[in-house]
Amino acid sequence: MGTGRLIVFEGPDHVGRSTHAEALRQKLEANGVPVIITGLARSQILGDLIKSGNKDIHDFGPKTRALLYATDLMDQIENIIKPSINAGFVVIADRYIFTPMIRESLRGVDTDWSMNLYVNAPNPDLTILLKSGPRRLLQRVIYSGNVGTLSRFESGMDLGFSTIPTVSFLEYQSKLKYAFDKFAEERGFLSISTSKSKPEVSGKIWDEVFPIVKDLIFNDS
Repeated sequence: MGTGRLIVFEGPDHVGRSTHAEALRQKLEANGVPVIITGLARSQILGDLIKSGNKDIHDFGPKTRALLYATDLMDQIENIIKPSINAGFVVIADRYIFTPMIRESLRGVDTDWSMNLYVNAPNPDLTILLKSGPRRLLQRVIYSGNVGTLSRFESGMDLGFSTIPTVSFLEYQSKLKYAFDKFAEERGFLSISTSKSKPEVSGKIWDEVFPIVKDLIFNDS
C-alpha cells in the first residue's frame, strides 16, 4: 500500500475535536480509506494513568508533566502512528504535540525545549485548529451539565487567575486561544470556527482534507 497521511485536530477543551475527528473517520471509511484515531493520553504505558484524573499527575511541575505527555505521545508515534502511516492508513490525531506544548508554555516552559521532546515526531499533512470563544466554550460546559467536573488544571486555577473555577476558566481559555492562534499563524495551521452547525463545520473540514487523501480514495479504482 502507499504511504498514509496524518491529520491532526487541535483546539481547546469542549470545542468539538472528538466529534469532528469521528465524523471525518466515518467519511473516510465510507470512501474505503482505512483510518486509526489516536490522541493525547492513549498510550498503553501512560494513557490510563494520565486519564485517571489522579490529582498528582497535574500537580507535578510543568516540565515533569511535559515529559509525561511526551512519553505518552512518542510511544504512540513509534508503535501506532508511524506503522499505520507506512501501512497506508489515515491517522487522525485528536490532539498531537501542539496542545501540551501550548499548555505548558503558559506555565513557563520554553517552547523550544518542548519542541525538542518531539524531534522525531512526523509532521502532519494537515493540522486543523478548531476555534471557539471562551464564553461559548463555557456555555457548552454549562449546557452539558458538567460545570462541577471542571478540573483545576482544565480551568487554569493553578495559574492563580481566580479561586472561582468558571472565572478562571474564561481567563485561561482566553490565553489559550491567543497561544493557539499564534501557533496557527506561525505554522500554517488551518483554522476553522465551530460557531457554525456541525454539518457545516464537518463539510468545511472535508473540503480541506479531500485533496490530501484523494489518491488513497481512488487508489483501487
